[in-house]
Amino acid sequence: MSAGERGWCPECGERYAAGTVACPRCRVVLVAEPPSRGGSPVVVHKVPDAAAGALLAGLLEHHGLRVHLRSATLPGYGDVRRDWGTTAWGELLVPPDDADEAREIIAEYLAALERGGRVRDEDVEGESGRSIPGRPPRRDPCLCPGPRSRTRRSCCAAG
Repeated sequence: MSAGERGWCPECGERYAAGTVACPRCRVVLVAEPPSRGGSPVVVHKVPDAAAGALLAGLLEHHGLRVHLRSATLPGYGDVRRDWGTTAWGELLVPPDDADEAREIIAEYLAALERGGRVRDEDVEGESGRSIPGRPPRRDPCLCPGPRSRTRRSCCAAG
């Protein structure tokens, strides 16, 4: 959004005059397009840091949901928080109609992370063991985070 355009608050939907960059009520940066009219966005998840927020926002976008990642800090003020009542870095907001689906997607993703497990060659290369067309073959099937020697990682040294 350029400085000469009028902006919209992505949270409350209020329109502001040209030159205004943030909603004085919600304290979020204005966007060029009006928000969807499905009601006020709903917080579906609080995130501990920017990386986790970006990852989960990307996950929801991948599933076709509109999502807004809102930081708990004020733009341009470093670590000055807009809400001292939370320890979370920020929160994910979605339209009310998508809230249940977004919570379900996030819960499934976090449960899969908790289960953990290793990625098998078949998961990446397909059932036949051949490489997926357009993707180079993987040279190192081990994806563990252990320290690596010149030839093997420590977790694979015994196997």
